Amino acid sequence: MKRLWTAALILMTAAGAAAGGTVKTKTPSQAVAAALSFTPPKGWTVVEYSNAEGADPVVRFESLADAVQVRLFGAPGSDYATPEDFLAGPAASEQGAAPAEAGTALVAGRKLALHRRRFPIEAADPHRPSPSKSIMGTETFCVLPLKGGRFAVLAYRRASPMPDLQRKGEKAWEAFLKTVRPKAK
Repeated sequence: MKRLWTAALILMTAAGAAAGGTVKTKTPSQAVAAALSFTPPKGWTVVEYSNAEGADPVVRFESLADAVQVRLFGAPGSDYATPEDFLAGPAASEQGAAPAEAGTALVAGRKLALHRRRFPIEAADPHRPSPSKSIMGTETFCVLPLKGGRFAVLAYRRASPMPDLQRKGEKAWEAFLKTVRPKAK
């Protein structure tokens, strides 16, 4: 799949150059940075990718089982056109059920609803005579509306069934939320 994507990118670049123009492709980090400013957690690893053929950029900061994630939606071709579509869709649900309400958070001067859902980390073995339940992680997220119909989903994910007694990941996410600011366009 990676080779196919690389070949397509090379062909698009070559076609743009042959036409006398240049093809400008934003990385997910560049797309997120064009919409939001924030301070990422110090020392965490950066992972970036896009969904919906590049319309939905994702930047995630990881440290062991914890992740702070920024996803942008609402662009042409996006999987979710509106925050309501997102909240009703599989990316916000817990195996088909609506996410649980989890309080509020102050982000960029706005009081946003927090939502919580669980997600499977490891599926149960279907070959066992008595299948056990899937091991679940947790995600807490909020939706930040942006100008032009776009919106950001800011999330804290813990990919472990074990709680973090020191709350290092949650504290990093709380500190991150305090720094998030939409960019004016």
